[in-house]
Amino acid sequence: MKQLVVLITGASSGIGKATAQLFAEHGHITYVTARRRETFPELQALACYPLYVDLTDEASILAAVRGIETKHSAVDVLVNNAGYSQAGPLEELPLSAMRQQFETNVFGPMRLSQLVLPGMRNKGRGRIITVSSVAGVVAMMGTGAYTMSKHAVECFSDVLRYEVRPFGVNVITIQPGGVSTNFTSVEESLFSQGEHNSPYATFRENVFKTLHQGASSTPLILKPEQVAQVILKAATVPRPRKRYQVGVLAKMLPRVRDLLPEIMWDRLVARMYSMD
Repeated sequence: MKQLVVLITGASSGIGKATAQLFAEHGHITYVTARRRETFPELQALACYPLYVDLTDEASILAAVRGIETKHSAVDVLVNNAGYSQAGPLEELPLSAMRQQFETNVFGPMRLSQLVLPGMRNKGRGRIITVSSVAGVVAMMGTGAYTMSKHAVECFSDVLRYEVRPFGVNVITIQPGGVSTNFTSVEESLFSQGEHNSPYATFRENVFKTLHQGASSTPLILKPEQVAQVILKAATVPRPRKRYQVGVLAKMLPRVRDLLPEIMWDRLVARMYSMD
């Protein structure tokens, strides 16, 4: 297998860390980004090269890409993995929180893609792999900001794929279902609390229950290593698919949503996220 120069964002834990370890184990030159420098020694122990990157900070993004290109001329594979979920009812969610969600989940990956593309184009090949979610195709109540950001990720990946295909660059989207990581605990910590006696109090409790179920160890919930295996496949097979649905939930929920009449789907969602 040809040795690749890989850049993976959000590698301090979860899917990003599992993906970084897998690429390094397969002999690829693996650069990883994180905002917490205390995670660097552990990433170095995995034979990875950690870089400080804040996806909302242009200077850190630019420095990371330019540093890699100085040594290797280009990034062969970009894995846009970093992201988080801002939970909360949309009525009570500050627009500043919504903007921060899009800065990290949408504009950060888009900017990285812009920066690596000239090098990929000069080599006549490259792959941009973006970790989306089943929430990118099925709206998830209580996490509207996150859902909106992942819908945007799906869109920018589709548009970019057509635009850069003539240059030999593949753009690939990964759609996991529920994954067992610390993602949910971060999501809960950022849940908009709303005003005292909020009309969304019961709704919030039901969203919390659903989040906990989504983080539990059941056959429906993926391990980060399972998603990492799919990302490695997307980066290395001769003819990658444009989209990989990972896990039962990612394959099942969109089909159920499409098959059910809209009124029945709304009733199903209302039962899950009862407001009373």
